[in-house]
Amino acid sequence: MLALTMFLPACAEPAPQVRARSPAALAVSAAVAEQVRRCYRAPRVPSAGRNIVTRLYARYTADGILVGFPLLVSQQGLTSEGRPYAGRMAEAAKQAVLRCSPVRLPPQTGKGRASEFFLTFSPRRSA
Repeated sequence: MLALTMFLPACAEPAPQVRARSPAALAVSAAVAEQVRRCYRAPRVPSAGRNIVTRLYARYTADGILVGFPLLVSQQGLTSEGRPYAGRMAEAAKQAVLRCSPVRLPPQTGKGRASEFFLTFSPRRSA
């Protein structure tokens, strides 16, 4: 399983931060991070909503086709002021994954193997 963490500032063009287990996994994660980052559209929410960090799980076939829907794993940074925007932030992250499917997986992924990613969307954090 590949672990991918993307920090997506709302307005800037970040270089995604990626965590992976091996150099090959790092290359695959970086390629997917770049694709999904370009598809992210930050919702218009107040400052408290932009503090919400959303983590999703997504699984892709060897051809880069999304298997099912991205799943919400967790959200952090929820405050009483930001909680009303949690759904919109989660939906924006899910839409980025859906919008970018299928992804182009590099050859390092391996033929016939599905790829799993944990994607973290954080509109406030700069990469």
